[in-house]
Amino acid sequence: MRERAAQEVKPEMGRVGAEDPSTAFRSGPPALRLDASARRNLGAAGLAWFLLIAIALTGWFVVVVPLRADILDNDLTLIFIGARIGLEHGWSQIYSLPLQHDLFAQLRPHAVFNDGQRFISPPPYAWLVAPLTLFGPVGATFVWLALSLIALGAAWWIAAPGELPARWLWLLGALAWYPVLYGLSLAQADLVILLAVAAAWRFAEAEKPYLAGIALGLSVIKPQLTLLLPVVLLVAGRWRIAAAWAATAAVLVAVSLALVGTQGLQAYIALLNDAQHVTNNRYFTLAYLFGSGWLTLVLQVLLAAATLANAYVNRHASNGRIFSLALVATMLCATYWHLQDFTILVLAAWLFWRERPPAWQRAWLLVIAIAGEFAWPLTPLPLLVAVAVWYLTLSARRQPQPLTA
Repeated sequence: MRERAAQEVKPEMGRVGAEDPSTAFRSGPPALRLDASARRNLGAAGLAWFLLIAIALTGWFVVVVPLRADILDNDLTLIFIGARIGLEHGWSQIYSLPLQHDLFAQLRPHAVFNDGQRFISPPPYAWLVAPLTLFGPVGATFVWLALSLIALGAAWWIAAPGELPARWLWLLGALAWYPVLYGLSLAQADLVILLAVAAAWRFAEAEKPYLAGIALGLSVIKPQLTLLLPVVLLVAGRWRIAAAWAATAAVLVAVSLALVGTQGLQAYIALLNDAQHVTNNRYFTLAYLFGSGWLTLVLQVLLAAATLANAYVNRHASNGRIFSLALVATMLCATYWHLQDFTILVLAAWLFWRERPPAWQRAWLLVIAIAGEFAWPLTPLPLLVAVAVWYLTLSARRQPQPLTA
C-alpha cells in the first residue's frame, strides 16, 4: 500500500506546472519580487530627493551667495576684459597688463588686480565671449551661466549611461557635485568643454571621425582639460579624429597668431610663465605631493608615456574607454589645474560606467565624488589618490580582442 501511494504521488510532482519547493524558495513569491522592485524605485526616489536638497543647499552657498555679493567676482570677467580690449584696442593688445588693469579697475574698483586677476586664456576664448559684451559685464555673466547649464544638460543627454527615468540621477549627481558648482560660481568654461568632448565621443561612436575631431578642436579655449586626449586617440588608431583635431587647432592657432602678432605672443608667453609660479595653479596637481621640481615632471612624463603605451595595447577597446583613460591621465599629468577643472571627470565617469566595470570599480567613483566634495577641508591628497587608483583600474582593464580571420 505504501509503495502504491508513493507511485501515485511522484507523477503529481512531475507534472507540468507543478511547483518544485526548492525552485519556489529560490525564486521567491511574486509579492517579494514586486517588493524588491519597489525598494529599488524607493531608493532611487530617495537618492533623487537627497541630490535635490544637496543642489539647493550647496548651490545656494557656493554659487548664489558669492554671486550676489559681487556678480563680477568670477573668471568670466577676465575673459570679458580680454574681449573688450580686443574689440576696442585691437586683438594684439589683449595681453597688455596696463590695459587689463585699467579696465579691471573700471569694472571692479574695490578689488585688487593681482596675479590671479589676469586674462591669460587663448584668444579664441575671448572671441567666444565677444558677442556677450553687448549685454554688459553683469548680463554677460548671467548669459554665460545659462549657457553653461544648457551645456551640462546637452552633455548629459549625449553621454550619460542608463535609461530614463533613472538616468536623471546622473544629471542631479553632476549638479550636486562641489567642483561643478564651484565652476559655475566662477563662470568657468569647464561645462562648455564637457559638451565639446561629449559631442566628440558621440561623433566617434557614430563613425564620424572628422566631426569628432572638429568638436574636440573647440576645446582649445581651455586646452589643459583635454591635453592628452588627441595624442591618445592617435596612438589608439583613431588617427582621423586626431587629424581633424590638429587641423581645427591649427586654424585657430594661425588666426590667433595673425591677430595677436609677435608682440602680443611675447606678452602671452610672459603671462603664462608667471602663472606657472602661482602656487594656487598647482595646488590640485601632483606637485602638491611631490613638489614643483624635477621629480613631479619625471613622474608626469612617465605617466603620459604609460598612458600612450596602454592606449596602443588596447587600441581595439571602445571609444568610451579610450576617452576616459585620456581624460583621467590628463588630470594626473596636469601642471595647471584647479578644483573646478575636475568637472571634466564627470564625462569620464559617464563613459566609464557605460563599460560595465566591476561593482567595486563603480563604487570607487563614489570615493572620488566624496573626495572632490570635501577637497578643501581634506586637502587635495584624498582626491589625487582616488583619481590615481581610478587611473590604475582603467589601465589594468583589458577588452576582448576581435576575432581575426
